[in-house]
Amino acid sequence: MSAIERRGPCGPALAAAVAETTPEIAAGTHDAVVIGSGAAGGMAACLLAEAGLRVLVLEAGLIRSQSVSLSPATGEFPNRERQPIQSRCHVWKLAPEAYVDDLDCPYTTPPDRPFNWLRARQLGGRMMLPGHGRQYYRFGQADFNSIDGLTQRWPLQPGELDPWYAGVERRLGLVGTRDNIPWLPDSELAQVLEPTPEEARLQRVITARWPRARPVLARFAAPFDSLEAAAMTGRLLIRTGAIAREIEVDGSGRVCGVVWIDQQSRTEHRARAPLVFLCASTLESTRLLLLSRSARSPEGLGAASGALGRYLMDHVYVGAQGYAPAPPLSPADSLEEGRCLYLPRFDARELPVPPPGRGFGIQVYHASVGEGWFSFSAASFGEMLPRVENRVTLDPDCRDVWGIPALHIACAYGDAELICAREQTAALRALAEVAGATLTSIDEVPPPGSSVHESGTARMGSDPAGSVLDPHCQCWEAQGLYVTDGACFPSQSTQNPTLTILALTARACDHALRTARDKNIS
Repeated sequence: MSAIERRGPCGPALAAAVAETTPEIAAGTHDAVVIGSGAAGGMAACLLAEAGLRVLVLEAGLIRSQSVSLSPATGEFPNRERQPIQSRCHVWKLAPEAYVDDLDCPYTTPPDRPFNWLRARQLGGRMMLPGHGRQYYRFGQADFNSIDGLTQRWPLQPGELDPWYAGVERRLGLVGTRDNIPWLPDSELAQVLEPTPEEARLQRVITARWPRARPVLARFAAPFDSLEAAAMTGRLLIRTGAIAREIEVDGSGRVCGVVWIDQQSRTEHRARAPLVFLCASTLESTRLLLLSRSARSPEGLGAASGALGRYLMDHVYVGAQGYAPAPPLSPADSLEEGRCLYLPRFDARELPVPPPGRGFGIQVYHASVGEGWFSFSAASFGEMLPRVENRVTLDPDCRDVWGIPALHIACAYGDAELICAREQTAALRALAEVAGATLTSIDEVPPPGSSVHESGTARMGSDPAGSVLDPHCQCWEAQGLYVTDGACFPSQSTQNPTLTILALTARACDHALRTARDKNIS
C-alpha cells in the first residue's frame, strides 16, 4: 500500500493553541473572532494578536493524518466517490483529505451552468495545498479604477493600498524582479532573482516574436506562517472543526458574536466578541452573511443593498501542457515551487501599452524531466466582468450534513469571457510554438470556479445603496464586522488576487484597531 506524505500543518506554538482551545474556552468572550484560517484569516489573526488583542480563530477543518493511503486493490484514492467536484482539481491527488467531502458539503447549480467550487477545510486554507501557485502581484491603478464603465470603481484613492502591499510583501519575503511595468506595479522584494539559462532563452524567443511583450520572472513566496506567528504572541486561541452558522448583531447594529457548530459532536456554541473578521473564503463568507438574518436584516447581513450574493467572478482559465527539448548547454533545472515566467497582459502583446479594456496574463512553467527534455506548462487567466445575474443564494431544499442551508450558485461566462478564452487558447498555442514545445493537452474553458480565484458577492463600495461593505471592508449593516477575503472585490484584475486580499486585510485590521482605540479614548 503506497502513501503520499505531507508536512504537518502546526508549528509548536500553534499546536499548543489548538490543544488549549476546548469548546468551552472557545464559547467564551474574546476581543476578536476570526472566521477562517486561510490567507485573509491568518493575516487578520496575526495582526490583531500582535496588536494586543486576544483572538479566537474558528476553522471548519479538522487536523487529519498527514498521510493518505491508496487503495491496494485499485491504486485509487478512496475519497474519489465522495469528492466528485474536488477531484476535478489538478492537484487533488496530492492531498485529498484537505478538500471538503462533496456529499457532506453540497451545493447546487442550474443544470446548464456548472460551477466547480473547489474548497479546502484545513489550517491555512487553500494556501497550504500542495501545488498552490504561490504567485503575488499588485493590481495596477487601472484595475482599481477602470475607465471603460464596465465595473464599479474601487473605493480607494490612487496609491492608497501601496503601503499595505509593501508591509505584506515584507512579511512574505517576496522574491522576483523589478520590471518597471506601469500595468504591473513593482513590489518590495527580499531577493532579486536572475533568470536561469532556460528562462533567459524563453524571454529572448518571446520578445523576438513579440517585441512589445514583457515576460518577467514571477514574484513568488512560500506561504507566510501567519497562524504560528499569531500563536507565538500567546494571545491566540484556535478551534478546529468549528463550522460557523450565524453572525450575531445587537439591537444597535453592532456585531456581538458568532454561532458555530462543533463538527464532531454537532453541538451548537456561541463565541462573543465586539470585533469579527469574516475570512472563510469568497463563497463561504457570503453564505454566512446570507444565513445571518434578523429583524434588522431579514434577508441577510448586507442584503439591503441588493448586492449581496451578486457579481460573482472567477478568472477565465485556459491551461496547456506539453514538452520541449532542452538546449544542449542548459543545466537540469531544479526550480523552486512557484517559480515561473509571467507574461502580464499578453493579450496586448502587439500594442505599445494595454488598452483600458479587459485582458489576460500567462504563467509559463518548465522543469527538467531528464534526458534533455523539459516539461512545458502554461496557465492563462483572463478577467471576468462582474454581472448582476452571476449570483449565489441559499438553496431552500438543500442542506449540508450539519443542517445548514447550502448555496445555489448560478454563474456562467458571458460573450466577452468566451471571446477572451478563444484568444487565450490561440495565444497558448502560439507561445508553445515559439518556445519549441509540443502540446499534449489544452484545457479549453472549464466551468467557472476552475481557476480557484472566485471573488465578488459582497463587494466594497462608497455607498451602502450599492455595496455590502464600506471602503474599509466593514459591513454597512454590522459595525465591527469586516469581510476581507475575495468576497469584497468589486472587480477582478488579470493578476492573482492573493496579494490584494492580504493588503486589504492589513488595511482593515488597522482601521478596526484605530476605531477601537478612538472609542476607548473618547
